[in-house]
Amino acid sequence: MNNVSIQIPTGDMQKLFQQIARAQKELNKPIGQAVRFAAWSVAQSLGVATNVAKKYRPYRAVEQAKKGKQKVFRITSHKKGNAKKFTVRAKSVADLKKMPQVRIGMAGLAKSSWYWGIRKIGGGRNIGTGGATAVAKRRGDSAAIVEKRLVGDDPYVKITNKLPYIRDAFKGGQSAIAQAMEKASRNMARIIDANVAKKMGLK
Repeated sequence: MNNVSIQIPTGDMQKLFQQIARAQKELNKPIGQAVRFAAWSVAQSLGVATNVAKKYRPYRAVEQAKKGKQKVFRITSHKKGNAKKFTVRAKSVADLKKMPQVRIGMAGLAKSSWYWGIRKIGGGRNIGTGGATAVAKRRGDSAAIVEKRLVGDDPYVKITNKLPYIRDAFKGGQSAIAQAMEKASRNMARIIDANVAKKMGLK
């Protein structure tokens, strides 16, 4: 599956453009910082819309332990969209969850990739990586590629997610990408409104 690549600005992001213009006019942000504000908002929305996989593969007991023997569990593993079933033996569910055949070592990698994207864009709060494994939190760095030029008259930010399954990780699938754009512009509008109100002494 192709990488997910989102570039700002693009012709179909008029609502984001409006908020970029507002950030310049009402918050006195230079154009480059206003574009970064928009990119951060999009990456944050995509991160929030990304699921964290369960830490353990689906399992069920298929044979109760006989005296002196272990239980037999059937495990389901999914790779490249195909389900593979196999059995393992363990004394208990607690022991089962310690087995590498059952643990999903990269749980949360997709969400972690957006976290790193936000860090590389710079500015603002991040989405966090709650639920992700320690390995996934580290590996997310290599999954998110950010190119940016925030100075001059034509600033841009380009975010490329290298994970081949990133679309499948979105809550709601492909439609989540379009929804993230709308949520990003709404988020920008709320932040701008709050800052304007604060400057006027209304908050």
